[in-house]
Amino acid sequence: MARRTSSRSYGRSYYDSSRSIGLERALEHIEAARRLSAELGGTDKDVKAYFFALPPRQMESLLDAYGRRYGSSARDYATATLRKWRSGEVQMSGLVAERLFNLLPPRMPLTEKYKLTEGLWEHFGPTSKKRLRIGVDADVGEAVEAVRAHFDTVILHHKIPPQLEQRFNWLAAGDVEVKQQLLNYLRDRERSLLSEGTRIQLPVMIEHIKADAAKLTSRMSQTLKIGKHELELLVDGNANGVRLEDWSPLVQPRTTSSGTVGFWIVVGLIVLYLISKYSH
Repeated sequence: MARRTSSRSYGRSYYDSSRSIGLERALEHIEAARRLSAELGGTDKDVKAYFFALPPRQMESLLDAYGRRYGSSARDYATATLRKWRSGEVQMSGLVAERLFNLLPPRMPLTEKYKLTEGLWEHFGPTSKKRLRIGVDADVGEAVEAVRAHFDTVILHHKIPPQLEQRFNWLAAGDVEVKQQLLNYLRDRERSLLSEGTRIQLPVMIEHIKADAAKLTSRMSQTLKIGKHELELLVDGNANGVRLEDWSPLVQPRTTSSGTVGFWIVVGLIVLYLISKYSH
């Protein structure tokens, strides 16, 4: 009788021990997923898409490194399960994802790192909404410099949020120079788009008003929208020079025309060209 009790006690102890080990492993995977999410800035969708899109040779090299670090059985499992991970048939565990994804940054070209920061920057980056009032005799170069100065001021006072900081740190993999390159790229990209858009569109707008012999158009506006920035270019026949203003709705005078349909089609094509140019 005593022996039977001992056997039941042993069975219960073994079951409790196994359940405890299973729980510990589950918690370990959950914690790894939490750490990875924090490191990636709160989302891993773009990183996961990049990982699964790796060319076969690069994927093989990464899995070799994974095997050297975590053992041949881990590599064999990853190789066998890769197709199911990619299709969504099997969910990649937090611990495996953390280990695999952390092998990516040292192998990733800088251009790909840029792409993996753009989405978060557009979500967490600085925001602004201004109007640039320009007289018909104003210097276009002065207007472009005003745009650059405005954007530099916005950037200077913007504190990078933790989500973006974490993504920078993960992609830089401890390389301070790479981290600075990522930040400079994002800043320069938006500043270049805004200033280049101003440089290209402004002469067209000014010429449109100057060519209006009947003086039916006294002012014309076009809004540049880049990321979370909005800059209204307002060419005003009654203004002089270049002046940056806080944005507010315009009161339309009776003599004001918004321009022809053809003009706005040209403007739209210019904006699309600029976005395409600076996105590659």
